[in-house]
Amino acid sequence: MPIAAEVSARGFSWTGVYAGLHAGYGFANTSISVPGIVGFSGLGSNGWQVGGKIGADYQFAQRWVIGGLVEGNLSGIDTVISLAGNSVKLSADRRWAVRGRLGFLITPETMLYATGGWSQGHITASGFGGSAGLTTSGWQIGGGIETRLAGNWFMHAEYIHTYSNSIGQFAPVSIKPTLGTARLGLSYRFGLGAAEQYQAFAAPRRADWSGFYAGVQGGYGFGNTTLAVPGLFSFRGIGSQGLFGGVLGGYDHQFAGTNIVAGIEADAGISTVRTTLNVAGFGASIGSDWNAGVRGRLGYVIGGSVMPYLSAGYGWTHVNISLPGASAGWMSSGLQLGAGVETMLTANLALRAEYIHQFGTSRELVAPLTAKIDSGRARVGLTWKFGGEGAAVTARY
Repeated sequence: MPIAAEVSARGFSWTGVYAGLHAGYGFANTSISVPGIVGFSGLGSNGWQVGGKIGADYQFAQRWVIGGLVEGNLSGIDTVISLAGNSVKLSADRRWAVRGRLGFLITPETMLYATGGWSQGHITASGFGGSAGLTTSGWQIGGGIETRLAGNWFMHAEYIHTYSNSIGQFAPVSIKPTLGTARLGLSYRFGLGAAEQYQAFAAPRRADWSGFYAGVQGGYGFGNTTLAVPGLFSFRGIGSQGLFGGVLGGYDHQFAGTNIVAGIEADAGISTVRTTLNVAGFGASIGSDWNAGVRGRLGYVIGGSVMPYLSAGYGWTHVNISLPGASAGWMSSGLQLGAGVETMLTANLALRAEYIHQFGTSRELVAPLTAKIDSGRARVGLTWKFGGEGAAVTARY
């Protein structure tokens, strides 16, 4: 009698060359110090970034991918000082990098990855009719998530952190920029095909994303404070950076017969995002110690396991100023906008990578001096989606 043979679907291969574009937002925080005399951890700047990359990946196991890439970027991440009609601008206007990356496949078509390498950038200082350029270089680290949209097209969301060496032209003054950028990108993979040597594996998914969820979140944040005296003086800004973490929860509703998900969520956390100033033994700092936000979000589910989304809402950040023997605080609030990607690790456990930007509102500190704080947080989160009668673990591929 004939014997039934077990047939295994071929896996999807990540091996190949790709090219793509990305866009996002970034903050820079430059420390300025003279050893033993003065230390300031925070000349701040913020702005847009766009760029492109070319890379190659090699899938060396069922769930592991290794690769490398070269990228170039243009940006408007700048600091502006205006006084009596005159202005000075420091702008991080371009940067290139070469990095390796190591990825782990959550599903055959969705990859979490870490990346690291070397980067070089250019800063232009302009004002009073002239300009000068400076070169910075240093290490980059980061991480993200990449998923297949359709055919040869892929989307990725990532955060890249750049540690620059001290700019050498000003010794003994040490000037060290630190840069953090959150980007969304689209890439095209050439020669896409199946991996004959790797069997397809089961991918976690949910038949219905509707329901409540709760979890934890954390990451790295930047802030930039603009000080101004209307009509006379403006300085953007005083930069800050640090870690944060907290909790989040919400509710999603997937509209019947569609891949569209709408929901609302809230989060709260504690923060070490801070700037410090030390001058001859005198120390002061300004930063945020806790934050909260409420946002709506709108997403589109791909294959039951991955959901890119946009979010918008309102946030509150508690700002604390510390001086020798005294401290004070106030609440900074404003519009929040965000974007991210969420993917199912199991039928109930989800991982997200996202960027949240808060546009601060101006507040009077000491008349007529005002302050406005813009902040950005790149974070990852783990959430548990309750229920799941329609959830199942299936092999999509």
